[in-house]
Amino acid sequence: MAEIEFKSVAKSFGKVGVIAGLDLKVDDGEFIVFVGPSGCGKSTALRMIAGLEETTAGDIRIGGRSVGGLAPSDRNVAMVFQSYALYPHMTVAGNIGFPLKMAGRPAAEIAERVKEAADILDLGPYLGRRPAQLSGGQRQRVALGRAIVRHPEVFLFDEPLSNLDADLRVSMRGEIMRLRERIRATMIYVTHDQTEAMTMGDRIAVFAPLKDGHGQNLMQVGKPEELYERPANLFVARFLGSPKMNMIEIAEGQAPAFGTLDLGARPAGHSGKLLLGVRPEDIRIADAGEPGL
Repeated sequence: MAEIEFKSVAKSFGKVGVIAGLDLKVDDGEFIVFVGPSGCGKSTALRMIAGLEETTAGDIRIGGRSVGGLAPSDRNVAMVFQSYALYPHMTVAGNIGFPLKMAGRPAAEIAERVKEAADILDLGPYLGRRPAQLSGGQRQRVALGRAIVRHPEVFLFDEPLSNLDADLRVSMRGEIMRLRERIRATMIYVTHDQTEAMTMGDRIAVFAPLKDGHGQNLMQVGKPEELYERPANLFVARFLGSPKMNMIEIAEGQAPAFGTLDLGARPAGHSGKLLLGVRPEDIRIADAGEPGL
């Protein structure tokens, strides 16, 4: 079992708070996407799972075990970074097998696992090449292979496609989804790209900077269609969707040019102005005299 749980996790760098009160459970075998603008703490949360950053408060558990104080090598996780971080003097096979070599695994086992990873990623013909002889997409597949070869329980992806052009990004999204079907490990994918978030994740966790989140980072967690159709707050409504949702200020029960609306009861304690959110695809041009709604 490789479920991941954040329990009241906080992270500060000196006096600067980055994450506060993060509570989130990722199920075993789930593919969840952390999405949000720069500075919202999504990559920091990923690095704390990997052990590359320590928590300031709270606890992180992997498979029911607290990993506080454990070295990255003892957490059975693999991380794929935005930078390929390949060794230029090594072949593809050498780069993929390097983590096993450092762990002191037998040469026969390394060769077997490298072949296994290369077969999954269609890298067999390139095992003897060096990174300079590969395209950007092939280099990223080598980075994926270096993660696969360790047989981790958890895969962590930190904006792995940001350095690729638009066509390669689409192609590599497909590669990662095919990898997910073949390797049913728990996967957390960090991105600022809405398209990646909406098309890849079983669930999406929307993060906001603390100043926008009013003291917390996690704005909403749910399936893509749930977040798109029923955003929990204004931040999620404005962040998801391209073009963005239209926000129309209305008086109670009225919307200019939209006729009369039944908005139901106000939330307890709510007062002041109301905003009507309308997705661009839900707007149409009505004929003269035809009701707008």
